[in-house]
Amino acid sequence: MRARINQRQGGFTLIEVMVAILLMAVVSVIAWRGLDSVSRADSHLQASSEQTEELLRTLHQLERDVALRASVELMEPVPAGSDAEASDVPAALSVRSADSGTFRLDVIRTAATPGEGLQRVRWWLKGDTLYRAAAPARDRYPLPAPKNAVAVLEHVSDLQLRVWDRDKGWRQLSGNRKENPPGLEIRLVRQTPQGEERYRQVLGPLE
Repeated sequence: MRARINQRQGGFTLIEVMVAILLMAVVSVIAWRGLDSVSRADSHLQASSEQTEELLRTLHQLERDVALRASVELMEPVPAGSDAEASDVPAALSVRSADSGTFRLDVIRTAATPGEGLQRVRWWLKGDTLYRAAAPARDRYPLPAPKNAVAVLEHVSDLQLRVWDRDKGWRQLSGNRKENPPGLEIRLVRQTPQGEERYRQVLGPLE
């Protein structure tokens, strides 16, 4: 009789087993939600890092193009007896911007490989995408026009450009064209899954 009582006290009742299973289920759900939250945070951080790297590469390339702008004048040969002026040379840097977000930057820069001459590079905004096109390098005028556009940055909702005026400070172009400004300020707004992001890039002094 005593042995039966001890055997009964050493086991688990059905209710105790069900409570234990329920507790294990609750702990499993909490652990799964924690792992899912960590995984989502990691994916979010990775996507944000990739977007930031893409933007930094774009701004670095833009800054490099401007920094390598031609420091020598390109002059088209004037035929003998012609009334054309030899002083008519293309600007090494030409920018155009409007309040609507239109943006265009033309640069005549030194080629990536030393000794290959100069090349034309163009940046512009079309829709919500920023494009860059580069022409083959050449050691004489005229230089080929930029071709083979490459989309370098997407989801750009706004891009504004200002030029530095020695007398008035930063000035909006508002559709005008400016050649060889002493400084440039680019304000860029980009839409990302994490929300709206704003960036500012100052290039200068450009003298």
